[in-house]
Amino acid sequence: MKQTRLLALAAACATVAAAMSFPHQIAYGQEQETASESRKAGKVKPPPFPFSVCSQDINVASLLPGGANEDPDVATAVAFINLTESNLLQQVAQASSLDLYHQITLLGAVEIYDVNLSPLGNIACATCHVPYTGFRGSSSVFNATTSAQAGGIAVTNATPPAPNYRFGPRNPQSYAYAAFAPILHYNETQGSFYGGNFWDMRATGIKLDNPAAEQAQGPPVNPVEMGNIDTACVVWKASQRPYASLIMQIWGAQSFAIQWPGNVATICATPGPPPANDPLPVHLSAVDRGTSNSTYDHMTMAMASYEASADVSPFASKFDAYLAGNADLSAKERNGYNLFNGKAGCNQCHLSGTAADSPINLAAADVAPLFTDFTANNIGLPKNLALPYYCEDKPDQYGYTANPLGLAFLDLGVGAMLSSSTLNPNPLQWKQLAPLFNGTFQTATVRNVDKRPRPDFVKEYMHNGYLKSLKEVVHFYNTSQVLPRCEQGSKGEKVTCWPEPEYPATLNTTQLGNLGLSSDEEDDVVAFLKTLTDGFVTSPGLNKAPAPPRRRR
Repeated sequence: MKQTRLLALAAACATVAAAMSFPHQIAYGQEQETASESRKAGKVKPPPFPFSVCSQDINVASLLPGGANEDPDVATAVAFINLTESNLLQQVAQASSLDLYHQITLLGAVEIYDVNLSPLGNIACATCHVPYTGFRGSSSVFNATTSAQAGGIAVTNATPPAPNYRFGPRNPQSYAYAAFAPILHYNETQGSFYGGNFWDMRATGIKLDNPAAEQAQGPPVNPVEMGNIDTACVVWKASQRPYASLIMQIWGAQSFAIQWPGNVATICATPGPPPANDPLPVHLSAVDRGTSNSTYDHMTMAMASYEASADVSPFASKFDAYLAGNADLSAKERNGYNLFNGKAGCNQCHLSGTAADSPINLAAADVAPLFTDFTANNIGLPKNLALPYYCEDKPDQYGYTANPLGLAFLDLGVGAMLSSSTLNPNPLQWKQLAPLFNGTFQTATVRNVDKRPRPDFVKEYMHNGYLKSLKEVVHFYNTSQVLPRCEQGSKGEKVTCWPEPEYPATLNTTQLGNLGLSSDEEDDVVAFLKTLTDGFVTSPGLNKAPAPPRRRR
């Protein structure tokens, strides 16, 4: 999406609000339906759970396996992750017979499903990215209430409304198709950043030449996610795992040739963040630290390889089958696609491989569209006051305060990353652009936005999970700048009124918010979005001979 429209706002953005904060957990790498899809605007359907600030009525500990109110979705996810890891470890035992590509992708998968890489052995990357939800959160209850996913660190001294587990300020982005993001760069002609991973683009790919690999380095040491105190802890734990031999087979015996300190187990069982006066608490020699860093890079490169594979990013939706001539779209789906590319303007950012306002073309140059342009945009979402993060303003039992500003915190997205001396890799040229990108977030792919294990499973949408159904999403894009303003929790919210944007200064007022779609047209766009779910089974009568492979552009 072009950002030139923002240049006129530079003066308005030059003074950043006093409430601006760059939260600790973002600095450590945090990415950090439901209402009936046929519901018509004006008919208010109560949310699955009543609104409350910080979701204070949700007892996270009670919902976990063995808790007083065990959430079946969480129990299912735990069992699924454990079974998957067990199966992957069996494959690792036979990995010597695999070629290099399959060895690396297998390694990435087994790492992603390994809870033993967390300090308390209770959370894996896959905990917040299960495949049956499109590699998003696994719990309908958490999606409907807290929006963000609980991390692996319990808070034993919390008093309501503070949560009894650490949370971050954002919901987890899917890593499906994220591996195709380009290295973050600024296009002066368009006035826009392109590429990177995470909602705020901070996994730039500049260091490792791979944004997805840099993204994978964040959550293991994010205090509100896995919570390791040092990247060396992840490497040390991997050295104890059955797949350590596979890492050495791929990258060499030096991968774990590290003299570990005698207290490494104790240090690595302690949740982060590290003390300010001891930022690398696993004390290693300079050479050993370099070896550990290299092995950590290799581990996350393997994760990125897995994420780019057909196991995660298969281009296997009904729409993909349609582009191949092996499926038909219904009348509603076809009209939704025409609206997507035309009147609704979705294709301006969620690139479909067809030019905006043009007819569907089976000979399109891009027959594997990613449905994102990897730019950042401020669509005008309000704060999601249900996020527990807003009430994490007191130290937990480890002395960590996730959000000292409490309800005053503003999530400035890409602008905060550009303002950061630690995350911005090109401050000389990019830091001055931060005010123009305050409140903007990366355009997410719309592939798999409806992937869910059952029809009543609630998904959370956008960076803060404020929207809970595809109908709400499309209705927001259609009406958010023309309907009246109202407070969160008001009757009619998300249907006949919308709360104020969290950061209005950089709001995109030219491409959304007043689309003029009817409710039926909104429903047709939703119908099209549902064709983007991977796992579509082609009807036998529509099969045709495969076409020659085409290059991605």
